[in-house]
Amino acid sequence: MNEPTYLTLAVDDENARARFDAAVDVLVGAKPAAPRLIVTLEGETLPSTLIATMVGGLRRLREVGGAIAVEPRTPALRDTFALYGLDRVFALPLDPEAAPRSRYRPWVPRVAAAMLAILVTGAGAWPARAAVEPPSDPADPAAILARVIERNPNLSSYQGRMHVDIRLTSFPFIREHLDATTYYKRPSNYEVVFDKLPSYARGFERLYTDIGDPANWEKRFVITSGGDALFDRHRDLALHLVQRVRGMIDHETVLVDPATWSIDQIRYDYYNGGSITMSQAFRQIGGNLLLVSQRADIAIPHVRAVAYGTYSDYQTNVAVNAAVFEKN
Repeated sequence: MNEPTYLTLAVDDENARARFDAAVDVLVGAKPAAPRLIVTLEGETLPSTLIATMVGGLRRLREVGGAIAVEPRTPALRDTFALYGLDRVFALPLDPEAAPRSRYRPWVPRVAAAMLAILVTGAGAWPARAAVEPPSDPADPAAILARVIERNPNLSSYQGRMHVDIRLTSFPFIREHLDATTYYKRPSNYEVVFDKLPSYARGFERLYTDIGDPANWEKRFVITSGGDALFDRHRDLALHLVQRVRGMIDHETVLVDPATWSIDQIRYDYYNGGSITMSQAFRQIGGNLLLVSQRADIAIPHVRAVAYGTYSDYQTNVAVNAAVFEKN
């Protein structure tokens, strides 16, 4: 078997993604048998953009029978990898189920940061789109998504307040309360700006989110019908989502209320055996159906937690400064 290629990256290096892509390009171009890339990561906070780049590189190597293993050097990075199951996705051998579990226990306070990410990147992040003509079959996944996307056709922007309460129900039983301002502007600009964050959630002060936008789901997921399911005393339509570029999530289950075409619940099932279930509630505000509350239930190895998010003080169809959405 060919010797693996080794690469060391600093997560805060602005050239890290380019260096990673270049290493993958070399391996793919050389066409060795079963190419393997072993990446050593150094630093504290793992950017989501770097994760996305590494997942893309993993897909490219898998297409030619290769694999990528990642070795985080610092406790903070090891915690992040264990928390999201990345230690099993980026590992040798290739099969995530055959890869060894991390020997590191996640640093529990970091779960709070993960819970924030789930709340602010959930289905509430896409309040409106231009109306589209849905397919005729209401049970078809494309028809369901079309109905969801066409909600609130008269909503062009809003500004509101978000309040989050986080509680770990396992040791060390941490509690945290956070406040933020949320902004939306058509077609797909959504922003959450927290007033203040604890040190373990550094990096979430300005959070740019688009993963919760159903208009992008068909590009990112293979979507199939899951029949129907009972939710809060009514029947919802269920969708089964599998990432086209496999990452830390094995699959997602989405429940859609056919009476309002709002998303009642999203469940994320991870490779590491953990799950996060986010349930939502909506209300008519100023003629638009807007998110008013969320609950995220976290059940991952070693940690149990719950987060509550409430939304209030909406101002709809107001001028929102474009600078709010700039990625500084």
